[in-house]
Amino acid sequence: MANKKKALSKKYLIGIDIGGTKILAGLLRSDFSIVATEKVKVEPQRGLSVFIKMLNTTIQELLLENDLTSKNIFSMGVGCPGIIEPKSGVIQISPNLAFLKKYHLKSALQKSLRVPVAVENDVNAGLYGEQQFGAAKNAKHVLGIFLGTGVGGALILNGELYRGFTQAAGEIGHTFMKLPFGEEEIRPTLENMTGRLALASDAGLLLLKQKSPHLYKDVGTDLKNLKSGAFMRAVKAGDLEIKKLIQAKARVLGISMANAVNLLSPELIVLGGGLVEALGSLIVPEAEKTMRHYAMPDLVRPVKVCAAKLGDHAVMLGAAKLAFDLMKK
Repeated sequence: MANKKKALSKKYLIGIDIGGTKILAGLLRSDFSIVATEKVKVEPQRGLSVFIKMLNTTIQELLLENDLTSKNIFSMGVGCPGIIEPKSGVIQISPNLAFLKKYHLKSALQKSLRVPVAVENDVNAGLYGEQQFGAAKNAKHVLGIFLGTGVGGALILNGELYRGFTQAAGEIGHTFMKLPFGEEEIRPTLENMTGRLALASDAGLLLLKQKSPHLYKDVGTDLKNLKSGAFMRAVKAGDLEIKKLIQAKARVLGISMANAVNLLSPELIVLGGGLVEALGSLIVPEAEKTMRHYAMPDLVRPVKVCAAKLGDHAVMLGAAKLAFDLMKK
């Protein structure tokens, strides 16, 4: 009991959001208010040792800049892309960071920092953050769909994260939206039909057909610049075909939401990710309208749909809270 009281007297927590292109580390008070953050660019091509050194350095800089040491930290939570065994903290596979395959991230961080660590899938951590502090606060049956470069999903059932038998439940982006015929180059999954890469690909065709003059003026022919903000600027400037394209993608999302409602009967669906942050005013109402048209009426009637609220801080906050909850048990 004495050791637990001593641990709880520590005033700070750390939350880490590991992505394919960045690491975001946050120092939090025990009430989960944010004290400071550190953000660094990830360079996957430089390999595991450089990545782990960068991760440790980022955490140490966060502590040093706030005149703290690891002795002041109660626990640390990490959200990381991929299939993760939460108890051991082993990353089974991480498509965006392939060098992390079978890596014992939890034990490595605990050894170097001497702080209790919890490791969770980043989308799970993000939805947990929204359920604890954001758009889904206090909801017990939640589906989260996050649209970025790809499409990620997570589930909270009966108030707890649902990971499934393989610890990888919630991969709604990889569900099929139509029958695949033969060996198609692009599989007709939700991710391949609605993620940012799909939107950029279809918008590129509109550029070639000269049907999106404002988008062309903004980004020219450099498809690398076809990002969420550019799409919204084009819509606001009057590119009707881009608006129609985004709404068409939202209707595909709405069909997937209707399927999920019929299968899971959630009370709330939270839509997040970079595309929703930039284009939510177009995506959310169109997706919800489609969902309500196709889902079973008695199941869909009470379902609420909303945009995520925490933005870039969702994974960081959710991971920190998961670690905190685990340490309190």
